[in-house]
Amino acid sequence: MGVSNDPDPVAHPGPDPEAQAGLYDIFRMGSRMFEHPSTRETLRLAAASAERIAGCAVAAVYVSSHGRLVRYSGDADARLDLLVDERAGISGVLAPADDGAWRYALVFRGTGKVKGAFVLQAAAEPSSAEMFLLLALTEPTGAALAAAELIDRERRQARELRRLGKAQEASNRTMAATIVRLNAQQQIRDSIVVAAGSGKGEAQIVATVSDITQRSVVLQDSFGNELALVSVTDPSPPSGIILSAGDLSAGGHSNAGWRSTPIRSRGETLGVIGIYDPEDSRSDDDRFAVEYASATIAVELAHRRNVAEVELRLGRDLADDLVAGAQVDALARAEALHFDLGGFQRAVLVVWESPTPNRVDVSAAVRYELADMHVPALVSRRPEATLAVVADGHDLSSLYERVSAALTSVRGTIGIGGRCAAEDLPRSFAEAAQAVRIRTESRQPLGLSNHDDLGLLRILDTSDDAVRLERYVDEWLGVLIEHDRRHRSELVRTLAVYLDSGGNYDRTSAALIIHRSTLRYRLNRIREVTGRDIGDPEAQLNLHIAIRARAALQDNFR
Repeated sequence: MGVSNDPDPVAHPGPDPEAQAGLYDIFRMGSRMFEHPSTRETLRLAAASAERIAGCAVAAVYVSSHGRLVRYSGDADARLDLLVDERAGISGVLAPADDGAWRYALVFRGTGKVKGAFVLQAAAEPSSAEMFLLLALTEPTGAALAAAELIDRERRQARELRRLGKAQEASNRTMAATIVRLNAQQQIRDSIVVAAGSGKGEAQIVATVSDITQRSVVLQDSFGNELALVSVTDPSPPSGIILSAGDLSAGGHSNAGWRSTPIRSRGETLGVIGIYDPEDSRSDDDRFAVEYASATIAVELAHRRNVAEVELRLGRDLADDLVAGAQVDALARAEALHFDLGGFQRAVLVVWESPTPNRVDVSAAVRYELADMHVPALVSRRPEATLAVVADGHDLSSLYERVSAALTSVRGTIGIGGRCAAEDLPRSFAEAAQAVRIRTESRQPLGLSNHDDLGLLRILDTSDDAVRLERYVDEWLGVLIEHDRRHRSELVRTLAVYLDSGGNYDRTSAALIIHRSTLRYRLNRIREVTGRDIGDPEAQLNLHIAIRARAALQDNFR
């Protein structure tokens, strides 16, 4: 039975009576190995049995790993490892140790495969009976090692199955939560899509978001103007401008408890949607609803913006053609833009500092303010100014203040031409340009001037008598103008402000921001340079007219 593991069965004959008695001990030892099979315990029991059977010491222990015997215990000995490897899984005598001791490779097999090996070492070779028992020991040991390997593999598989089971449970929980979230988001999307298709505009989308979140929701355009507001609290939360112009472009922080999401299209901010949440306790569904609503509104606002841009471009072209005198298809083009050319019109010119402090486009501000005043207008952005052709019959006196507020700047001038029919708009345009120039040359260059209110200046038309007018200006102001040119002084301006102030020293000094003594000195120089008595009423009248005429001659808008 045991000799099948021996390469030389002739050298080890069958068991004698003494060996037969030792088989019982091996049987008991094998039973112990199978009580709780483990590699460590099996090898320990086998080593103890080998020592009892033949007094052999176990010099090295090997176990099978990936089809090869690898060192399990014992001092490192590469030469000994090579000798064991050369046995190719068959028990047999090894080369003696350095001290001449006998050495033997005892190989353990189980389930037909090598499971481990001992290197036994003794002073002398064991007897035949002892060798028989040592070989008999390999069978229970190999079987126990195979069982321990199987149990270890099953335990690893069980642990892996438990790990996979837990991972699957976690995955199932995550998937279930994802499905719930996706279902909730789909319901939100469906609700907003229905609102968008209701034909009630952005207000219905805002109302739907408010229903979903149970919070107050506001929609504002890029200027901070409120387009829609739904409040679920009483009193309503303060809306105001929830983001400043700088915040809009940077996606900034919200104000007064509002949490905002910019509405953008192609990198341009078209507005902002805000949800009232002072405690910042919105749920993920709340955030999703606002973001999806923002994307939906962006599509509508972008479409509206594109349509508006086409209309603005057509309006600019028509305004430019009208003031240039081109009347080809003007009525049809105006009708397409819902602008009535059948009544009287006026040309308006707006000149402002550029860039403005808040970077708002001047033409956009003019267009917005005229629309807010319910004044029909065709607006065109020109290199030197903004042109507007407006319907007559509307009060434009507040336009300067409105545009100043929109641009956060007062450094601008507005000129309004006279009332006229559409075909006479070139004249109104020229009058608006003249009103701007005369205004900028006056004591108060900033503000609004209406050509109808220019009084005496309206007769200073330079279109026909420019030569005579230039001679008149040169006669009364020529030497003073030349003096200012040579000495870089401001005597002409000083005289203009003095005459505009009615000869009042205090008002003139304040307007020029100079001391009274400086003003007195300049007036004396004016008398000396011109040789005229500026206190004489007739001289004052002619000088005043000459100054206004000079402003008209310097009109660069004609």
